[in-house]
Amino acid sequence: MQVRPDIASKVLEVVLKLSASNAPINVEEISRLSLISKDEARRILSLLEVGEGDRLEEDERVRAILSALRLGVDASLLAKHLDWKEFEKLITALLGEAGYEAEWDVKLTHEGGRIQVDVLAYGGSMLLIIDCKRWNRSLTPLVERRIMERQERRMLFLRNVIERTFRGEDLKTVYLIPVTLSLYRPSKPIIDGFIFASLDKLRGALEYAERSFFQLRSERVAIPRDIALKQIVRKLREGSRPRTR
Repeated sequence: MQVRPDIASKVLEVVLKLSASNAPINVEEISRLSLISKDEARRILSLLEVGEGDRLEEDERVRAILSALRLGVDASLLAKHLDWKEFEKLITALLGEAGYEAEWDVKLTHEGGRIQVDVLAYGGSMLLIIDCKRWNRSLTPLVERRIMERQERRMLFLRNVIERTFRGEDLKTVYLIPVTLSLYRPSKPIIDGFIFASLDKLRGALEYAERSFFQLRSERVAIPRDIALKQIVRKLREGSRPRTR
């Protein structure tokens, strides 16, 4: 018997609210607030891999949302109940389910400068620089411009660290592409070559980038062949450390 996505969404919203206050998962409370029977509440909790009486930690909350997505629930309706860190981890997990390798919270230093990339994702010939905005409102043109300027800086910074780190090896060309993800639906999905996408349009944004990356703001870089993103990030961190004399 299938679960209606709107009912699963109501149950998970209650679960996220309870766990945000560190309260145990209570079937009676979920039944009352979701207007469903206790048996139905228990069935949906089972599908969400949440146990009665559980107190959900950060990663368990993210995991519950991923289970809800498989039931057809709209992620943008639920992500507003997450804090910024959980939101970034959710995007990292969603990228993994879309076939990308993804690393959360990548910090690099280089020549006295420093950047932080919320999520770095690698797939095919693309290395995506993901800026996560847990906002549910539209952005003004001024804010959009500031976001693009920061993404431009991250991209050029990352290009320089990659060029310094990987030399004289068996390399392949990939494209650094900045992407901004948030809860809101932007007025334009592409602004001056920069991708802006809402969480519920993530798959479409990835497919567009894969098809039309040459039309986007990007930088070409060379990285080692047949190497996992985790290893790439480790080498970049090592390469970005100040050299001792």
